[in-house]
Amino acid sequence: MPSPVLRRACECFILAIFLLPCGATCAEEPGAEETRTEIEEIDANDAEEASDDGRQVQSIVRNTASPFCPGKTLDSCPSPKAGAWRRDIREWVGEGVPEPEIRDRLQARVPSFDLSIPPVKSGWVIPLIALVLSTWWFVVMARRFTGGGAPKRPVELLTGNRALDARLDEELASLD
Repeated sequence: MPSPVLRRACECFILAIFLLPCGATCAEEPGAEETRTEIEEIDANDAEEASDDGRQVQSIVRNTASPFCPGKTLDSCPSPKAGAWRRDIREWVGEGVPEPEIRDRLQARVPSFDLSIPPVKSGWVIPLIALVLSTWWFVVMARRFTGGGAPKRPVELLTGNRALDARLDEELASLD
């Protein structure tokens, strides 16, 4: 039976694996609250308008990597600079600029940064590990609650054979 400390560490590890994808965030920059309000306003405007322009803006913003927040899109980046880019994209879409040209304009602002989002090649690994670990945990817990799995044989005590016990005691005493 593992020690309570080891069991607790395993439970924390499993919990961390499940919560890791949910909690990956970057530190917020000054003005992040204003930017968050901006994002909510954009979402509210899109919900009210539900126009092709709003969908196009959201498509561009959600599929463009942010040069201000590594690993995030313009949509999820709380940086004020990303907010300015989102406003520019809205203006350009409102003016009727086609999406490829908008992407070209954005790329011209940061030529050394690739604004495209790379495809995830190993995105199946973490869910697979989580599935295996959760299945293992379920089996361990089920065995614990149902009596520990395979039936255990009772230990047979050889109390009737006193001669064997005496001989074993003599041999152990001779080793000392």
